[in-house]
Formats: sequence, structure tokens, C-alpha cells
Amino acid sequence: MSESVIPVGPPCGLAGPSWRPTQMRSGASMHGHRLAARRQVTAGLAWAMGVAFTGCGKDESTGPTTGSIAVITTTTGNNLDPDGYTVSVDGGASQAIGINETQTISEVSGGSHSVELGGVAANCTVEGPHPRTVSVAGGAKSQVGFLVRCFTPPPGTIAFETNRTGDFEVFKMNADGTNPVNLTNNAASDTEPDWSPDGTKVAFVSDRDGNNEIYVMNADGSGQTRLTTNSESETGPEWSPDGTKIAFETHREVYVMNADGSGQVNLTSNAAFDGHPAWSSDGTKIAFHTSRTGDIGDYFIYVMNPDGSNPVELSGILARSDRGPAWSPEGLRIAFARSQGGSSEIFVMYSDGSGETRLTRETGADSDPEWSPDGAYLAFQSDRAGNIEVFIMGSDGSRPVNFTNNAATDSHPTWTGTGP
Repeated sequence: MSESVIPVGPPCGLAGPSWRPTQMRSGASMHGHRLAARRQVTAGLAWAMGVAFTGCGKDESTGPTTGSIAVITTTTGNNLDPDGYTVSVDGGASQAIGINETQTISEVSGGSHSVELGGVAANCTVEGPHPRTVSVAGGAKSQVGFLVRCFTPPPGTIAFETNRTGDFEVFKMNADGTNPVNLTNNAASDTEPDWSPDGTKVAFVSDRDGNNEIYVMNADGSGQTRLTTNSESETGPEWSPDGTKIAFETHREVYVMNADGSGQVNLTSNAAFDGHPAWSSDGTKIAFHTSRTGDIGDYFIYVMNPDGSNPVELSGILARSDRGPAWSPEGLRIAFARSQGGSSEIFVMYSDGSGETRLTRETGADSDPEWSPDGAYLAFQSDRAGNIEVFIMGSDGSRPVNFTNNAATDSHPTWTGTGP
């Protein structure tokens, strides 16, 4: 008996021995043997092609099942985080990544994954949805990028409303987002804070006595005192620049009272809805939003004298729902929120209604703008991060940064130039 071997080149392989025996009959010639062997080899080759060559080509059942993710970080602004960030997939182990770097995560199973950036400083925010979702295919590399914006706001303290303790409370924090402190510590709903001009007191709204009323407290949360006693809901307190009066809204009207709650006067006396008063820096005007010149659900920005006389419309012809005016410290500009096309964005205009400029361009709701004491920045609330947070941006709309970064709702910021 002789042995015949079929050479098999890569990437193929034979199942079993790589040779097959052939039998020569007694008396057969070598030529006959070669013919018979060729027939057996041909038959064996046909069988091998169908069964034995297990390694030829790409077997779908044994192809790559993992891929990789290239994570790219880009950081802009000032006061960047010198320690960099961390990145993790599906909440697993994290690895370090620089502030402007590409890091590849290998051996990631095929399918959809959540990629999260960690270790982001309080003065920085990740733009857009976060964490990011990315799909990975076996044997392939996917890519996901994170844009991080950083800046340091001027000194001061921001008060805001939050439900991070289970019910709404008034908190304060440093303007850089650090050191949040609960000021109200009450089981009721405490909302809509507004700093007094000298930063020593905070007016706010509470339903602790049965319905929404205006209260005032010291900057450390002590001395909480009720100012209004009305069966109607009183909201939106706003201190006058000299600290002697507080404007507010009640029963669809704008009222003003002395800082101790006395001398309450209706300023608007109109059948439409008038609300959210905002004093000019010199105290000679009050801006507010109203439905008096639009269809149901439409609101416009007006200004009036502090006694309610001479109301003048400021909103442009494109306005459909302009709300929440906020007068700049120098008195030349008014920031406000405009709801249009399914989103709410922050706009700014001059105090005569001219020069409307859109500052934010995010899908979702940006509202309640509040100027920094020097007029260089705007705090506002936004749900662009997935829940409502307090953001700060330049007064030109640049470098928006999330300064609360909390899973709860954080909203209605108010800014004072004094420390905590």
C-alpha cells in the first residue's frame, strides 16, 4: 500500500489526517495504479471540498464578535481641568483620558453601548446628550466624541430651586457650582428665590401655609417670614434696585408692595394675564410678560412705569410666546425666553425692543435667564442635559456650562455679587 497526500494551502485545513491511503491490486501496473489513485484523489477532493475543508474562507459562525470604540475628547474655554477625565462603557471600569485626546477601548462586544465621561470639573460641561450611545460591530471600530466647554464665572452666589432632597427647596451655591447649601429646609414646596440688591436677604415662594405666598429670609436661611396673606397664589417676587419694594404676580396681575409686605398695589389691572415683573437697574421701569395683545397662549414683553402707567410693548413681530424678562445691570438690555417651533430659547434685546438676538440654539427648553452682577454672563435653566439644570453662559451666548450637574431638577437661578 502507498500513501497519497493532497496539499492544502492557507487559509484552508483538512478535518482528520491530511493523507488518505490507496490500495494497489496485485499485478496492477504502476500506470494503472496512478490512474486509480487519481480517481480516488478526485473523489476524495470532492468529499473534502464538501466536508473536510473546514478552514477555507470566512465562517460566519466563528467570525469576530468584538470590536472597539475610539473615544475622542475636545475641551475648550478657560480654567481647563488639568487632571483630565475618565471614560467608561456601560458603567464598567473606567480608564483615564486626557482633555484633548483619543483613547481606544478594545474587546467591546457587538451591539449598542453607553459611553460616559467622568471626572468633569464643576466649571465644565459636556455638550449634547450624555452618556452617549454607540453601536459596535464585530471586527470594526466605532467612534464617539465629547465636546467639553469650561469657564470660570465671576465671584458671587447663585440661589436656585431644587427637588434634590425630595421636595422643592431653595438652595444657594458658589457661582462656580460648588458648595450647595439648603436654605429653606421645609417639608413644603419652596421655590422662585430672588436676592435682595445687597445680598443679605432672599425673597421666595412657599406653600407651607396652604397656598403659594411670598416669604423672605436672611441669606443663611434664618428668619423666614411670610409677607403676603391672600387666598390667591402669589409668585415671582422681584426686589426693587433700592431694596425698599418687592414686585410680584398674583391673580393674573402684577403687584408691588413694601419690603415688609405692606402697601400692596395692583399695577396692571388688566383682563389679560400679566406676570413675571423685572425692575430696571435705575428703578424707573418694570418689564413683565402679558397676553394682552395676542391670541390665547401668546405672551409678549412689555415695560411700564413703576406705578403701572404707560405700558409699552417691546416684543417683535416674530414673537409668539415671550416670557420671563430680566433686565441687565447697566439697564441697556433685556434677556427673555421665547417659545417657538417646539422649543424655548434665550434671546436678548435692547431695552427699547430693538436688536433682538438669539443666544441659545438647543433642542428642548431654555428659560428663566438671570444676569450676573457684572452683566458679563447669564444664568438660565435648561433641560438639554436630559433633566432641568442651571447653566451659565457668556452674555453673548458663548460657552454654556452646566453648573448643577444633579439628577434632580435645578431651576430658577438668581445671582448676587456677594459671597456665600
